[in-house]
Amino acid sequence: MKKFERIFLYSMLAILFFYVFLVDGNVESQGVIQEEIRARRIVIVNDAGQEVVDLWVYKDDGAISILNKAGNPVAIIGANKDGGVMSLANKTGTPVVAITAGEYSGTMRIYNKDGNLVVSMFGLEGGGTIGTHNKDGNPAAVMGIDKDDNGMMMITNKNKIPVISIGINESGGMMYISNKDGKPVASLIDSEHGGMMSVSNKAGTLAAVMGANEYGGAKFLYNKDGNAVAGMVVGEDGNGGIIVFNKDGKVIGSLP
Repeated sequence: MKKFERIFLYSMLAILFFYVFLVDGNVESQGVIQEEIRARRIVIVNDAGQEVVDLWVYKDDGAISILNKAGNPVAIIGANKDGGVMSLANKTGTPVVAITAGEYSGTMRIYNKDGNLVVSMFGLEGGGTIGTHNKDGNPAAVMGIDKDDNGMMMITNKNKIPVISIGINESGGMMYISNKDGKPVASLIDSEHGGMMSVSNKAGTLAAVMGANEYGGAKFLYNKDGNAVAGMVVGEDGNGGIIVFNKDGKVIGSLP
């Protein structure tokens, strides 16, 4: 075989080899990639070779992690027994938002840069609840639904003691105010005949009550032991009356 013929033959064989084992194989591989990829874990890296996306399996559920160029995970998406889960972190990797699917509804928690919970939202069987926390993660206020499907709110001081409660009774609205030690000092309530207000001393002992009754208004004063000592009321006939009690709460005089 002449030298020229050998060169031509070898060139044709090389081209055929390239097509069969590289080009045709590459086309086939591209077809497989476009249709489906099966793996226990897939890692995507940036131009520097750093891991930036991680697709993996956790307890037989799927999960996706996204990392910044510093290598800190800033987003995680996954699944649990109730549904989806998402966690977001700041650039240093500290979690700041967590969203999950719960038994009755979704939940969301928001954290500050120190990792302390500052806001929480829950979907419960009876309805929704929102809670706020101070910078140390201690409860500050809660707004939600009571056992009778009515709205309610509670505000707490920095020592975790409730100082204001707002809710609804069978007649209407009600509000309770406590001092820093949690002792009740004032209340506003809507009763059967109208509004009623009470005030107590710092020990929580009742000091005065004023409200509406069936015939008009009424007011009573109490001593430090919580016994009524004086009262003014509107009677059935529409006239005013005064009642005086001794220190033990026994009536000692009245007008008329």
